[in-house]
Amino acid sequence: MKKLLTMFLAIMLLALCACANIGGSTGTDDPGADAAEVQYDYQLKAGEQEEIYDVTFEKMVTVTVDPASTRDGANDMRSNLYFDNCTFNGGLTIVGDYHAMITLGKGCSFGSGSGILCQEATAGIAKETTLNDNLIKVFVSCEGTAVETESVMGVLTDGPDLVLNGTTYSKAELAPDAAYLGVYSVCEGDAMTYVKFAIGEDDSAEILE
Repeated sequence: MKKLLTMFLAIMLLALCACANIGGSTGTDDPGADAAEVQYDYQLKAGEQEEIYDVTFEKMVTVTVDPASTRDGANDMRSNLYFDNCTFNGGLTIVGDYHAMITLGKGCSFGSGSGILCQEATAGIAKETTLNDNLIKVFVSCEGTAVETESVMGVLTDGPDLVLNGTTYSKAELAPDAAYLGVYSVCEGDAMTYVKFAIGEDDSAEILE
């Protein structure tokens, strides 16, 4: 099992590195929309790559990862969406089941009371999803980001503390000598549990107690 998880995380890190080579951005802006509505809605299908820089989002941003094209896609067809120097005053919602990496660079920030919400695209899929699946992952390099989810997914950091479902995880305390700290939410029955990983630059992965 540990060997499978190590291979799985190695593939994830390769996909993360590929984010640096992508370009372009999409989105829709309706200045007259109500504040509770979505300002920007990014739609990702398997293999699509997006980069968004230097945008202040005053309303909710939604990223929807298409379940039809991503469920059984190959690893090199992972969807990637990279934000940097962006401000999310209305928060960020990620809707998807599998096969995408959403990255927040060091220049990103969130307004007071806002954070990241991860939701299933397919109701109830979390109970069928395991760590061996190609999960939705959020990579956080910016400070002060909180993630809430009832889905099976992963949150990773290269330094800043990460907050997942109200609990703070410190890389400095849990994985000071590793390149990354990863915390994955997993369903066991009707309960959510969390698995912590120290991930090295050489793609090695160690399960933390």
